[in-house]
Amino acid sequence: MIRLLVIIIIIILAILFSSNSVKLPYDTKRKRYIQTIIFLLILQSGLRNWAVGPDTYQYFRIFENAREKSWDDVFYNFFNFIGKDPFYDLFLKTFQVFSNSYQVYLIFVACIFMPALGYFIYKNTTRINHALLAFIIYMGNFYGFFSITGIRQTIATALVLWSYQCLKERNLWKFSVLVIVASLFHISALVFFLLYFVVKIKKTKLLFKLSVLGFPLILFFKNQLAVFFVNFADMEDRFGLYAQQYEKGGSFVLTALHVILAIWGVGLYNKMNKVTIFARTMYCTFALAIFFFPLQWVNPSAGRVAQYFTIIIMVWIPYLIDSSSVNKPKFRELMYFLSILILVSISLFAISLDEYKFFWQYMELPKGH
Repeated sequence: MIRLLVIIIIIILAILFSSNSVKLPYDTKRKRYIQTIIFLLILQSGLRNWAVGPDTYQYFRIFENAREKSWDDVFYNFFNFIGKDPFYDLFLKTFQVFSNSYQVYLIFVACIFMPALGYFIYKNTTRINHALLAFIIYMGNFYGFFSITGIRQTIATALVLWSYQCLKERNLWKFSVLVIVASLFHISALVFFLLYFVVKIKKTKLLFKLSVLGFPLILFFKNQLAVFFVNFADMEDRFGLYAQQYEKGGSFVLTALHVILAIWGVGLYNKMNKVTIFARTMYCTFALAIFFFPLQWVNPSAGRVAQYFTIIIMVWIPYLIDSSSVNKPKFRELMYFLSILILVSISLFAISLDEYKFFWQYMELPKGH
């Protein structure tokens, strides 16, 4: 129920900050709204029970293992590239100089990711209803991973979100540093370098149309594509599992959502460019999301590669709505209402699949632990 409660608060605060009763400049109100929700998400993520999500307790064991390792072993593994993401052990060991509490660490991770998410939303939206919809999308599509499950890739994604702004500003040096550091936490973050080259393609509309038209073909050859990526990266030992067919991989709802968004985006390309100057970058990002999205039908873990790009829908969908209702404010309000209703419905379905408890509440560990 905590997830539903957060969604309700997101909606109520959006209404409150949008009202004239809050005597502040509009952009300040938008900023304060985003900051308030981010603070709420930090508490919700950082104060979770260790049994919440499939990986939280697993990361606790990694946390404890790092504490038992000597500094010599940690440095040796790091400089000789021994183990899985050896930098992460160094990161944990450094954190443990200040605290050995795993709960404090969860709060620390939330304090890394959530402000990056807030900055991403703030820099890529212009209105409170944009931010409202972005947060609702997050709660329905990304909450289950970034808020209650992942840690290494959550930190990596935080750095990728910061790098997105550097890419928009054409600051290649900062963009590259952030993506490289992100890859130290999760090597899959290196895939985000593709966006730098894609945004240089001038015929963005043609590129996007090809990505949409090619989606069925990519979906059909998804297994071969997964094997190709693993072999191309020469990481059979590390990511060989990503190329193995998983019986329950893929989501019809999410796939249908992305296909609808892609088709919708094709029809609104010209209008979108008039609504925001960063439309090209958003379209390029979603084109890569469409390209990698079928991998989740091979293996859910492989689908996480697409997350670096699919997260753009948080700020892309509001502009799609605006582009669909230019000079039609009442129609725009109706579209926002219906979009929120649909997205909240998706969240309600997801809520039935997860359980949340705070760290002071009793909760059984996931099976296998």
